[in-house]
Amino acid sequence: MRELPTKKPLIEIRGIHKKFGTKVVHRGIDLDIYPGEVLALMGGSGCGKSVLLRMIVGLEKPDQGTITFNEQPIESLSEENLVPIRKRIAYVFQYGALFDSFSIEENLAYPLREHTDFSEGQIHEKVMTTLDRLGLRGTEKLYPSDLSGGMQRRVGVARSIIMNPEVILYDEPTTGLDPFNTQQILKIMLQLKKQGATSVLVTHDMHAIFSVTDRVAFLKDGQILALGTKEEIQNSSIKEVNSFIHGEAY
Repeated sequence: MRELPTKKPLIEIRGIHKKFGTKVVHRGIDLDIYPGEVLALMGGSGCGKSVLLRMIVGLEKPDQGTITFNEQPIESLSEENLVPIRKRIAYVFQYGALFDSFSIEENLAYPLREHTDFSEGQIHEKVMTTLDRLGLRGTEKLYPSDLSGGMQRRVGVARSIIMNPEVILYDEPTTGLDPFNTQQILKIMLQLKKQGATSVLVTHDMHAIFSVTDRVAFLKDGQILALGTKEEIQNSSIKEVNSFIHGEAY
């Protein structure tokens, strides 16, 4: 089994319960996320993967249970008190969530203008450096509508990482993308991992899961049915896990 970077979790999720109306999503989720790892959340549609991701950054609140980041409880924080947490935990939305009326440069500059004291010159330099990292130099004066879906997704990643977050949460980052843009997103994830970032990936993309992750948590019926290294999950004897990986009904 791959040795984890540290025995002390960066994010601790304990006893999480969540429902929307009569629909129960989580039934007591316990999960540790370690510094520097890429953890995938895997499971069928509606099993609560994205809801759990949103809870980690405070976009959803659990009905019961706790979530701590670097030993700080976050599940009960107000929007105001979540601001410093969200500077350290970035959320990459599925379709980029860019501002349509902003240029690409303005989209990336927005969090820097909101949360730093950088000069306009420093902001421009940071934006261009980040675009370079993602192979997007030359798009800065364009608008989201000028770009393909794959390039918009990459711009969304660029905006999410421009504040140098410690943790990056990816919500279906490769869904609907062509092979080239899928590979670009996975390449970015691996580069960030080498720089020490911690990532949590929600996806149905088996190639993505087994290309970039260290561990995989398989969710079913509101609970974690299986948790292990990607090799352990690939070779799991649990019927539901095995069937899901191979695209079979379970």
